[in-house]
Amino acid sequence: MARVSFSQYSMWHNCPQQYKLAYIDKLGENSSNIHSIFGTAMHETLQNYLEKCLRISKSQADKMIDLQEYLKERMRDAYLKETEGEIGNTTICTKEEMVEFLEDGNVLLDWFQKPKNFNKFFSLKHDELVAIEQPINTKISENVNFMGFIDLIIRDTFNGRYRIIDFKTSTRGWSKYQKSDPIKNTQILLYKKFYAEMLKISEDMIEVEFIILKRKVSENADYHIPRISRHVPASGKPSINKAWKGFTEFVDNVFNADGSYRTDIPFPKKPSKLCGWCEFYGTHCDGK
Repeated sequence: MARVSFSQYSMWHNCPQQYKLAYIDKLGENSSNIHSIFGTAMHETLQNYLEKCLRISKSQADKMIDLQEYLKERMRDAYLKETEGEIGNTTICTKEEMVEFLEDGNVLLDWFQKPKNFNKFFSLKHDELVAIEQPINTKISENVNFMGFIDLIIRDTFNGRYRIIDFKTSTRGWSKYQKSDPIKNTQILLYKKFYAEMLKISEDMIEVEFIILKRKVSENADYHIPRISRHVPASGKPSINKAWKGFTEFVDNVFNADGSYRTDIPFPKKPSKLCGWCEFYGTHCDGK
């Protein structure tokens, strides 16, 4: 049984050759860095805080959790996990990077903790916490399953509608180009489709959104830039069908009916300005 994730689909779409080198040839190495460490730690911090806020109360959550200290611990744990407990391993990140990202995270958390900002994203009156890190295990074909985890699922007790939320850490937020990128939006659209199937409810009963967490904001901007923003992609039936079509195209192009990798088709390079960031650039691929 083959197991695929959204990150695999995204890599294949951006460059089939990179996908082949990473997953079929298994030439990839540890690709963790300060961004992934910070992202993991921030997810865990917000999820823990929101669980207390929505299941107990925000005032109690503020007393129970020192968010800055909790983030620091989660970053340390993520770093030690990626370096197998090796302190001072600068191949993942430097001490200076850890300090900078932690300070940025503290500012971000302080902004979110303020009631006027918190209330822009969550309602303590109507939001009911349904799940954190909800696992998704859905059959795509007879021998291929989709595996994933939904960051946060909220149910509105007033109208019974569900809200799927995916946290995204970013340096300065998402541009218009990133927000309109169909591949980025595919992830949460697939989650909507699969979760509706899991609950056996209409897709119309589920809303989706990305919550973008910005480490940096311009101090000289002509207008106020919030540390956290919301991106709600189009998620009607046409958008979901398009996302599903793209994902099944990936599965059909990569796997045989028995779940093994196909060897009868090429996995071409797709040169772009991102080639320089690829771990295979200069070793297994010239980017041309």
